[in-house]
Amino acid sequence: MNSLSTTATLICLSFFSLSLPAQEIGYIDLTDNIFRESSRQVRVGGGGCGGTSDPTHNSQSEVTVTLVSLDKLHYQLGEEAIFEIKVLNSGKEKIVIPWTPHLGDLEPTDTNASYKYRVGVIVLLLRDPEGMDLDISDSLYGSGKVPGSFRELFPGQWFTVKGKKKIELHGQNWGNKEFNDVGFVDTKVSAFFRQDRGAYSPRNGGTVNQQCIPLRYREANQLNITVEQTSR
Repeated sequence: MNSLSTTATLICLSFFSLSLPAQEIGYIDLTDNIFRESSRQVRVGGGGCGGTSDPTHNSQSEVTVTLVSLDKLHYQLGEEAIFEIKVLNSGKEKIVIPWTPHLGDLEPTDTNASYKYRVGVIVLLLRDPEGMDLDISDSLYGSGKVPGSFRELFPGQWFTVKGKKKIELHGQNWGNKEFNDVGFVDTKVSAFFRQDRGAYSPRNGGTVNQQCIPLRYREANQLNITVEQTSR
């Protein structure tokens, strides 16, 4: 094959690879909220982290997170919100994604054994007018020792998670001013995704530690909703 033909072939292959459509690798429905939780006793827990939206962060791994839908635009405190969140690999590297909501399935049969796992946290983020955040989240888990508990997300690919969680304050001061003044909060809602490394040890009555995995994220959109104080 002469050099001209070789060049033409390379151009065609490059064009073909660039024109390949992006694809969804899977859809996870967590709305039944019935998960096989850890059976281990834990006395001490710690670690964890948030993602970073800093575009200068030294990582080639990046996700762009879209809040695809909410079932309503008006909620009362304590009411469940049904949401869909899309996580797109917008970086330059493959990302390994935890793929099961059942942490209990990753545990070894020996209750005295330590084990490690990865956590993917899908977060619905409500921000009040004062800038205070209220997080509503679901978690996915994966382990290299449990086949099928990971998926590979290549650049341009995405997955979608459907969740259902209550909008609860858990003692936070979120929205206090608006609740006191008018009884409701007009809030902006967005979504993000982070990953942690988790480790369980039976020592000291059971300990769990989670450490952040560097992962840039971009917030694709925001929705406006109203959260009303629960009627008394």
